Amino acid sequence: MAISSTARALLASVLLATLAGCTPPMATTPAPPARPPGAQTVTPSGEATSICPVRRSLPPSANPPGRILARGDKQKLIAGVDPSDATMSHWNSATQKFEGFNIDLLVEVARALWPEGNPRDRIEFRVVPPGQGSFEMLNRGEIDLIATSLTASCERAKEVLFSNDYLDSGQTVLVRKRDGGPEFAGVEQLGGKRVCAANNTTSLAAIRRYQTAGGQRLVPVATEHSIDCLVMLRQGQVDGVSTDENILHGFAQMAPDTMLVTEPPRPDRQFCTYNLSDDCRWFTDEPHAFAFRLNDREVAAFVNHVLALPSTRQAWLTAHARWLAGHPDAGRDPDTGARTPMIPSPGEPVTSWPPPHPSAAPTG
Repeated sequence: MAISSTARALLASVLLATLAGCTPPMATTPAPPARPPGAQTVTPSGEATSICPVRRSLPPSANPPGRILARGDKQKLIAGVDPSDATMSHWNSATQKFEGFNIDLLVEVARALWPEGNPRDRIEFRVVPPGQGSFEMLNRGEIDLIATSLTASCERAKEVLFSNDYLDSGQTVLVRKRDGGPEFAGVEQLGGKRVCAANNTTSLAAIRRYQTAGGQRLVPVATEHSIDCLVMLRQGQVDGVSTDENILHGFAQMAPDTMLVTEPPRPDRQFCTYNLSDDCRWFTDEPHAFAFRLNDREVAAFVNHVLALPSTRQAWLTAHARWLAGHPDAGRDPDTGARTPMIPSPGEPVTSWPPPHPSAAPTG
């Protein structure tokens, strides 16, 4: 397993633990805490359009991808993951394994490829940068697929091939906790405030676009990795961390002195079609998908087949209960029609890639 690149994330985790245990200085004023390498304030954008989501992919196929099976005795699925995403794909130093929602789904893919033996033994994990920062490793052939909390968008679909949507999420904000409540009630209260996200992500693009009802813009701060934003939040260097809610749930678990905002965004900036809660706080629509090279249609079609299996549906429910309890994504039970957390139903497959236009109707 290639895990040497987890050192950065582990160092951030140690720093978070150190911050949690800090005590006030007795007599001297300490120097300002160091900003993580690469942290920078970026210019807001005046563009008002939202990110175009992609939920549907190519037709599923039960034919195992020959390129992977041709590896002989060294047959493994090589997956790019994020070691610091506590809900989706973190590195557990106690068990010496990658764990999380995405990892559980990858196990189902490996199980379908190699029914005999332990499917975990058939996966090789490699650490990748966030967002489209991982596309270079994918296109160089260093990994077979990207399994981070990656948003499937129309722009990204020009560079990579996506699986069907396997988790609907949306962007919100994590802030410091003050007197049992959030320091800032919602994104509308963050006009003129510093809000952090990782470079090369849809999250940073959304921060740059957001304008409050009063006409104020957020001040976007970019870092190399989302975990850096959490460190900066706890050190007082930014006022909020903004990314997909599934990721922020994990950050809140890591840092109990933080919490999600409690108030929704301005009404015309809510993206809540796939959200079960009555007080939806999402200001973007973030369908999650695995990503592949543009010419790797065989691998993508097989993963789409696995995502549609009844066994994967059950594994999805089990993983959701374990890793994403409280996450408000809304699916529709195919047996009862009830809206409930459920793996999205992709609808009709696309016939070309990139897709000409995303489906206008809800599919999950």
